[in-house]
Amino acid sequence: MTVPVARLLGVSKSFGRGPTLVQALAEVSLDVLPGELTLIEGPSGSGKTTLLHILGLLQRPDRGEVWVSGIRTDALAESRLPERRRGRVALIFQGYNLLESLTVSDNIALAGALTPRRFGPAAVDDCLVRLGMKARARHLPAELSGGEKQRTSIGRALASGGSLILADEPTANLDWENAQDVMQHLADLVRVEGKAVVMVSHDSRLEPYADRIVGLLNGRISSDRRIPRSSSALRRVRQGQDAEGDPGDRGRRDQDGEHPRPKRPLNLAATPPRGRVQVAGVLGILLLLALAVVVALRYFVPFAPTASESTPSQQPVAAAPYVAAAPAVVEPSTHLVAIRAERRGRIKAVLKQAGERIVRGEPLVLLDDVVARAMVDQRRADTALAEADLDRLKAWDRPEARAKAAAGVERAQARLDRAEQELTRIQGLYERTAAPEKELQDAIRDRRAAAAALEEVRQISAIAEAGPMPEEIRVAEAKVEQAKTAVRLTEAELALRTITSPLDGHVVYRHLEPGEVVDPEHPVPILSVGNLDEVRLRAEVDEADITRVRLAQRVVATAEAFGDREFTGRVVHLEPMMGRKSIRTQRTTERQDTKVREVLIEVDRAGAELPIDLQMTVRFLKSETRTIPAKPTPAGSAAESHHEEEQRPE
Repeated sequence: MTVPVARLLGVSKSFGRGPTLVQALAEVSLDVLPGELTLIEGPSGSGKTTLLHILGLLQRPDRGEVWVSGIRTDALAESRLPERRRGRVALIFQGYNLLESLTVSDNIALAGALTPRRFGPAAVDDCLVRLGMKARARHLPAELSGGEKQRTSIGRALASGGSLILADEPTANLDWENAQDVMQHLADLVRVEGKAVVMVSHDSRLEPYADRIVGLLNGRISSDRRIPRSSSALRRVRQGQDAEGDPGDRGRRDQDGEHPRPKRPLNLAATPPRGRVQVAGVLGILLLLALAVVVALRYFVPFAPTASESTPSQQPVAAAPYVAAAPAVVEPSTHLVAIRAERRGRIKAVLKQAGERIVRGEPLVLLDDVVARAMVDQRRADTALAEADLDRLKAWDRPEARAKAAAGVERAQARLDRAEQELTRIQGLYERTAAPEKELQDAIRDRRAAAAALEEVRQISAIAEAGPMPEEIRVAEAKVEQAKTAVRLTEAELALRTITSPLDGHVVYRHLEPGEVVDPEHPVPILSVGNLDEVRLRAEVDEADITRVRLAQRVVATAEAFGDREFTGRVVHLEPMMGRKSIRTQRTTERQDTKVREVLIEVDRAGAELPIDLQMTVRFLKSETRTIPAKPTPAGSAAESHHEEEQRPE
């Protein structure tokens, strides 16, 4: 009976508490056998990575047992787990996790030095040959491709000597060709050395490499099936790579008790037969001699170029030396203008898509304007009322005012008449000593008050009959103007609910969608507009290279999306101040705290097809032009200078 390399018994693991509790694994039991490649599959969040971390002793389960190399590890103290991992468990990460300051061979040697067994230089060299990395042994990780980095990670796992190898999405960052290469190496570790490999992946194309496929769903094992090697599709995937022997035979021991090496190299970089080396050496020597003759004829035998010869400007750009390189990003030739809302509100409509052409003053965004339109209607109604009052005042069509004034005069006259009659009566009584003096004085005062009231209402009546006063006209006109001003203010507010284009160009980005709320106190652009008819490059030159870059300097730009194609341009602006990096290259060796100088590069006409935000690499040429100066002709340096001037592009 085969003894498992690792075993999980009823393992459960959860994260969080209360309403945020997430059950990553629930009662999972699994035996990992030597000489078997186990593929863990499942949707995101099914617990695959948690399962891998528990097998690798990086996390503890909440419940259950974890056995590695015959030792129960879930009950061990935290300080003893690194000791149990060392020499028993090897990890291969999706992000490689290589030490960027060490070479390929040093990364592998360091992993071997941390294990209890001896892993000397000879073992490192053997590992490099098996992985096809011998020629890259002295290179740093930053100088490797993704496939080479992952092969180095496999070499590090080999050096660790672990019988259990855990791989977390090892092919996720690789193309299919490199992914097949990595899977071939992992399959050889299983079939040649008898190791146990547990791998997590979403790529169903890797299933033919597996001996066992375990499915996870909601933290539980939903399926567990083994693929017999006799019926496995691995041979079809390898396309005949194992034609010289069954993969299972390579795991048997030879007569000396050691595992035999594979009959064919694991990689094309392995050593070819001796006879081919000799032939290749002779051909190489002949090629070097021919090259030396050509160089001697070119540089030591004076001659004048004929019309059929290529001029310096027709030579490959790669021959022109460059003095600095920097990351760059494609952007419109003009600065982008962020379209923001000046008033708070909900977006009702965004009228343009990214890439569409726009003209100055064209509506781009509509905000919800129900309240603004209601305010405009109210202010217009107030204006109409104020204008009606002014018109009526100017026409003096106020009969009710005149009738009221006349009635007032009549009442005041009647009061005066009564007061005079009462005074006459009291005076008669006073003369006959029938009334006291006080009563006479009261009657006199009442008559005076009645006369004053009559005079007042007569003045009011006179005003009503005469027409409006100039002051009344001015007040009414001021009210009309105030109402019109309120209308203009509310119309301006309404106009701010429609955002128009400030320029002729294109919509570059569309940041927000209808239904989202904008607020000037927390400004977020709705659109970014600019001119896409011409593009430029914005490069960030490291502070160590700023003295090598100058205005009008020619550059060559490349991008992975365009392969070997090169785009040319020239430096048109140097930022006077240093700044922080904003262009991220996603390299693990990239320093985020370095200072850079921003450089703007005008791209030649062929660059108009470059998409905005494309990341490129620019190289600043040593000379001001793309031409490669030819050797001086017998005519002297003057002819050479004239020749260079003719080849300078406009």
